[in-house]
Amino acid sequence: MREGQGKRWITIIALLCSLNLSAQEISVQGGFLEDSLLIGQDVNFWMSATYPPDMEMVFPDSLYSFSPFEFSDKTYFVTQIRGDLAFDSTVYTIQSYEIDKVQYLKLPAVVLNGRDSIIIHTPLDSIFLTELAPVVSDSTKLKTNLDYQLVDTQFNYPLMYYIIGGLILITIILLLIFGKRIIKWIKLRRLRTQYEQFSEVFNSYINKLKVDPEPELAERALVFWKNYQQRLDKVSFSVMTTKEILSHDFTKELDKPLKSIDRVVYGKRVQENVFQDFQQIDEFTQDRYSKKVEEIKDGK
Repeated sequence: MREGQGKRWITIIALLCSLNLSAQEISVQGGFLEDSLLIGQDVNFWMSATYPPDMEMVFPDSLYSFSPFEFSDKTYFVTQIRGDLAFDSTVYTIQSYEIDKVQYLKLPAVVLNGRDSIIIHTPLDSIFLTELAPVVSDSTKLKTNLDYQLVDTQFNYPLMYYIIGGLILITIILLLIFGKRIIKWIKLRRLRTQYEQFSEVFNSYINKLKVDPEPELAERALVFWKNYQQRLDKVSFSVMTTKEILSHDFTKELDKPLKSIDRVVYGKRVQENVFQDFQQIDEFTQDRYSKKVEEIKDGK
């Protein structure tokens, strides 16, 4: 409460104390000490009563509903006895969060006299709401501010943990349901990629041998084929001789082309049709690739 307001209600109470207390009637008075209020700001409502000393007067306490106001504090003055009347007074500090332009309040005093109780209200008093901002009308123009405002960013770690946990859970579920299919698809894709790379390079060797059937070129093509066939069949073709390669049951059809290529490579003899031997090897490798694909699809 401001100092000026405090002096004001003290003066009012002092004047009330100076009233003629000789009358034998009960009188309850009250009102706002301020003329206006701001939302949420403390204002003061005074209340006083005169009554015969043999009666008991009760004023509202903090549990009373001061609607539309809210109770904040109160200052109670000790009962004074003057002549044949008693005088009580209290100042309530209250607040309002309503937006009504005029707000009203009256408070009750309860006179206890044996089994009988009498409720007497103060006169209804009003106070005006002071508006800090003008009322916005339809014609009010708002000022646009497009200046960039730098705002500190904060990473949402809890959300990140939820997303990661959800992705892990979804992955586990997918693996349990589609795990075998996914693994099979990965194997087939890798097998196809390796074969396509081999086929592209090996066919380039064959095309070159059609034009230039040199033993050195034939040797490089043979080594390249052995290395790929070794990965495909999981057999160490790269360190095997032709005889050792032909000892396997599935390589019997390579007998003629491999022996013909050996005469070119190791005998250093130019043979114009050597590319046809490599074409037979290419057909063999293609057949082995197709069988591996079927094995993977059958789950072997």
